Amino acid sequence: MQYQKEEVRQRIIEAAFNEFEKNGFYRASILQISSKAKVPIGNLYRYFKGKEALFHACVADAYELSLQIVDSVFEKWLSSGSGFSAETAEYSVELLTRLSSEHSRSIRLLTENSSGSEYADFFNEITELGYRKLAESFAHAAGPEEYLLKVIARNVTEGVLLVLTRCPEEKRKQVMYDLLIFYFKDLGERVGGNAE
Repeated sequence: MQYQKEEVRQRIIEAAFNEFEKNGFYRASILQISSKAKVPIGNLYRYFKGKEALFHACVADAYELSLQIVDSVFEKWLSSGSGFSAETAEYSVELLTRLSSEHSRSIRLLTENSSGSEYADFFNEITELGYRKLAESFAHAAGPEEYLLKVIARNVTEGVLLVLTRCPEEKRKQVMYDLLIFYFKDLGERVGGNAE
């Protein structure tokens, strides 16, 4: 019986993914999800309280992992004491590649189809976290202007998400590595600060 419940739950989630990918959160229809999952709408509500709960089931793990990765990458960078090295870039690429391979559909929903949901501000949240981490990396010395760091954080976030969601899988690691090296290698010297 438990197996059957899990199978129904997974059918609902798969139908929800398809509906959210097609119509975005705002325009997605619970009735369509119910129909595509071949689950009566009353039964669907036994599994999920509504559209927000369904979207949460589709993206929550990717959302949390994204935040953890930003923290982990900057922690690695700052703890190395040697600036943003090739080793830090490789570590970052491995984490981001894992995120992409395990949660590619969820990341795409978060970046392209979350308008109207509680996750609608995903891009700005990740950008703000990246900005705060960048600011921390320059906190020990007179660093670059705050707005410069905000622009860098925004551009890096946009670039990383673009690579994760659009770059062909066979090129993804190299493009991600090149992107991170481009933005972060010798950043302190290039922007008038001295990040670790």
